[in-house]
Amino acid sequence: MTEEGFVEWRPDVDPEFDEKAFPGLGIPVRAIRGWAQYTAFGEPTGPRRVNEQYRPGPVWSGFPVPTSDAEKLLNYLGANWISRAEFAQALLDCEVLVPLPDGEPLLRPVPGTGGREVIAYSSSAKVPGRYPRRWRVTVRELLADRPGIGLTLDPGTGLVRSLTAAELGVVEDGERRPKAEEPAPEAGPEVAEALPALVAEFGVEPPDLLERHLRYAVDHARDHHFELTPAECVRYLRGFAWQYRNGVRRRAGQEPEWPADLGADGLIAHVDEDAQPRPVPWTFGKFSAYGTLAARFAWHRIVGAYVGFAIGDALGGGATGPLPLGGLTRNLLFHTDSVLRGLPPVPAGEVPATLPGPDPDGWLAVATRHAGPAPAEFSALLATALAATPTAAAAMADLDGEQYAKDVARELTGSAAGAEVTEGVDLLVSLFQSLLTRDAFAVPVHLRLREVGGDLATSVLALREDRDADDVTQLESIGDGRSVRSVLGRALFAAAKRGHDPETAITLAARSGPVAGALAGAVVGARLGVPGLPAAWVAALPDLGLLDDVASDVFWYFNRNGLQTETAEHARWERRYPSGRFTPKPKGLSLRSRLRGSLLAGAIGDALGAKTEFDSIDRIRDIAGPDGITDFIPAYGGVGRITDDTQMTLFTLEALIRAHAQQRRTGSADVVHSLQMAYQRWLHTQGVAWDRARGPQSAVEAPDGWLITHQELFSRRAPGLTCFGELEAYGRSGVRGTMDRPVNNSKGCGGVMRAAPIALWSDDLAEVFRLGAESAALTHGHPSGYLSSGCFAVIMHELLHGKPLLDAVATARAELVKHPAHEEQSMALEAALAMPGPPTPEKLEQLGQGNVGETALSMSVYVALTTTDADSALLASVNHSGDSDSTGSVCGNLVGAMYGEEALRKSWLDRLELRDVIVGLADDALTEFGPDAPADDRWFARYPVD
Repeated sequence: MTEEGFVEWRPDVDPEFDEKAFPGLGIPVRAIRGWAQYTAFGEPTGPRRVNEQYRPGPVWSGFPVPTSDAEKLLNYLGANWISRAEFAQALLDCEVLVPLPDGEPLLRPVPGTGGREVIAYSSSAKVPGRYPRRWRVTVRELLADRPGIGLTLDPGTGLVRSLTAAELGVVEDGERRPKAEEPAPEAGPEVAEALPALVAEFGVEPPDLLERHLRYAVDHARDHHFELTPAECVRYLRGFAWQYRNGVRRRAGQEPEWPADLGADGLIAHVDEDAQPRPVPWTFGKFSAYGTLAARFAWHRIVGAYVGFAIGDALGGGATGPLPLGGLTRNLLFHTDSVLRGLPPVPAGEVPATLPGPDPDGWLAVATRHAGPAPAEFSALLATALAATPTAAAAMADLDGEQYAKDVARELTGSAAGAEVTEGVDLLVSLFQSLLTRDAFAVPVHLRLREVGGDLATSVLALREDRDADDVTQLESIGDGRSVRSVLGRALFAAAKRGHDPETAITLAARSGPVAGALAGAVVGARLGVPGLPAAWVAALPDLGLLDDVASDVFWYFNRNGLQTETAEHARWERRYPSGRFTPKPKGLSLRSRLRGSLLAGAIGDALGAKTEFDSIDRIRDIAGPDGITDFIPAYGGVGRITDDTQMTLFTLEALIRAHAQQRRTGSADVVHSLQMAYQRWLHTQGVAWDRARGPQSAVEAPDGWLITHQELFSRRAPGLTCFGELEAYGRSGVRGTMDRPVNNSKGCGGVMRAAPIALWSDDLAEVFRLGAESAALTHGHPSGYLSSGCFAVIMHELLHGKPLLDAVATARAELVKHPAHEEQSMALEAALAMPGPPTPEKLEQLGQGNVGETALSMSVYVALTTTDADSALLASVNHSGDSDSTGSVCGNLVGAMYGEEALRKSWLDRLELRDVIVGLADDALTEFGPDAPADDRWFARYPVD
């Protein structure tokens, strides 16, 4: 006891621990920094005790900033503040979001236990977009009437936790609140009211276009772990509606009209190749309008780095209202222009000795003339690190991407920069390499600095350790604020100590001027993206559209799935960033080469996989050698022998020719009936007598036409049981299967494997999709069995017309999502697009077996996307433990259309069964669908009316 009264020791609790939110949890001992002595009157006496068990708070340590009590608990558990048992008990009284896919919570079995768990999420942003309905409910209320049920929290995220029913304990059956059903932001009343109003105001056709486009936007935002608020949904839709209306005006030969306040109408101004504003819908930095998958770096982080850089530059220059384009940011954009014009998209070796300088008359120079002057000090050269880092996004496996980026930066800084600049740029490149990651979680700045090491990093981290020290005093202790080293040190200190609070971090660094402010802004923006930056500052950037535009160009160019695959954009790009690299090339492959190539490569893939269908990869290697299948393996009594996949593909193409010829001759045709009868003729080749195969709808006494005269087709090659059985059933009943009246619930790959020729039927993609799906529904009644076929037909249509594969898939996905029950096929394609190359048996098997429609297509797309020639694609498509002839056939159809007949291996073509028939049928199809289709009797005898 002292003279003032009794003394007590009070805990000094880490400010991240929320005592009010968790009164029953108690203060975890690891969340107590120490104890301070106070008098009975609440006055500190001075003595302190340090808590040796203390662990710094989770956000301070680098965990995401929580937005809900459940996320706080996850952080506490991750930081080892609380035990698993304490987490489970405290979680009971936290609200969570529970998806309701069918009006009820989603339950999943617990492997190996026989138990079940209910799925829940700690915040709305983490709920996948496919669940527009959810409950907001406490875990206690959720489990009260579900005894014995466990809980999985946040599946698909880095902080997923699963708790058993035993860990959660007995949940009291006390008074309960009604469960509140809460729509996803994009499915709430604000958006629901806005949609029809916007459709009416802007005359949008078809009326569901805005709703479908919103789904695209929401899904892609969630891919980056962001959620669009209702207000953002409405603003984005309004921006898209303006773009739609002006698209209609352009097609009518009218000039576009834009609102006076672009931002209020959901638009920002990109800049075109003539330095003119080009308004586009603003995505809030939450998703890319390109829809391009990330390679090494993420789009939202590159844009965040550029926007953060511009904010820090403006604040460091003294701006207090609107944040004008600073001279340092203008230099960053010029450096970016240099790498875009001077370097290939994929590193090809050493950096060129010189990179092009800024074009004083180019679009970028004109668009940035209003910028202020750039800082004169050498520290301004540190900006080259951000311009150089993305150049390694598509680096090859045998190339050190980080070193390549450092070499690019050194070329940008020039030989006179000096060691201090070079060392600083190298440090920043190493930091940006980590921060721009496509992973959901970017390592915090302080941890990356610890990995990089060096005197500067060590001194910055030492200052950070004193968490309660005055930030400004610490900042000003780092050099004089003018040298390269001190400017960089101040920027890194602000980002390392206060990076979890972007406003504080950038403001702190900007005290030292534009360079430190810009670098801190870039570092913070790279880690968090634009949505992590203060919204008021982002909105205060008049040149936000230009920054988004150039940063997106950087991402798109240095990305293996970016510009190099978008051949239609090459001419525009060459005007924008002239290099000669994308000068339009002579006209590409002919339709004849692509169609022949597709059918022949499909047959080759079919034959390559014929022997080993459903053999394990180990068995395949036993049969073919350690490299797996490298050439035809004898099957069905010879080499190069096709299976039912190619047989049915040929009959599909014959049906299309016959239906088109009938339409020309009589004015109408039922193409689905022609397909049905073609498949009945195939059934006859498999040993079923014609009077049992033809069905009661046909009076034809014998199968007719040119194709069936080839006796090589009369050979059973392991036909699919579903196809065979349903065609036999048609032979008995004459009732054909449809999507509305399915004949079964099969989603086998027998529909998709034969659908490639349907691409020829029409240039109306909706019609191509519909016919592809209807052709498969004749035998396969599950949506994934027939939607995969429609999707494949659209992809093939686009490839035959010279479109890049990624564009073709995007077009097909846009058609796919219009159809009910598309989710399984959509998810399979998303998985294929997200899987990195090169393809291996193990990666392929992660996508599936290829024996059902959705995986046969997704596996084939994956292989075609991640290989660079027909040979390697065909071999990769059959070397896996699945339905190798079907994936070989479908993938062959794809790559044959991509690379053409001339790209196929001659030794395979020479030994391919029915090669002449395949080529003849392809040529006949081009004749029938061409401008000079024959009208003589011989042609109609070759392809008679069904």
